[in-house]
Amino acid sequence: MQHWLPHGGSVKLLAAESWTVSAAPLKAQFEIQVPNYASKAGQRLLVPVGILHSSSQHPFASTRRTHPVYFEYPMESYDEVKLELPPGMQIGSLPTDKKIERGGNTLYQSSAEKRGNALQLKRTLKMPLYYIPPERYLALRQFYEEIRASDEQQTVLKLSPPGDKP
Repeated sequence: MQHWLPHGGSVKLLAAESWTVSAAPLKAQFEIQVPNYASKAGQRLLVPVGILHSSSQHPFASTRRTHPVYFEYPMESYDEVKLELPPGMQIGSLPTDKKIERGGNTLYQSSAEKRGNALQLKRTLKMPLYYIPPERYLALRQFYEEIRASDEQQTVLKLSPPGDKP
């Protein structure tokens, strides 16, 4: 988990389930802190929604591919992140929900919503493929470009007016 966070972030494991059960998904709950994650813009803070994916490298930067792409195994990831807002802050705007589907059950989906005084982020990525021939490389590259653009969307936080309750 630590390597998914931006530089300077810290992580603490709070709970984990299904370590010994291979048929069930591994579920873990963490508390993370990332100093200076938000950017200040006047009286607002801009918070990227892809907090667990902001340090990811762009895996398919090249526009050309000579050889096939091989994945070691099919992959599915389901992220649910709850960002508790600091006192005196409220959500000003949320990024748009995104759903990208490709053939072979390949899927990316992300959403953000306000829950009380917290921001609830959900992200799903399913890549069930093992082998992508060179002629399908540009479609794979485009899929990952769209994922990256969605992960870079931002939530705007603003100061709560005096006397407002979140």
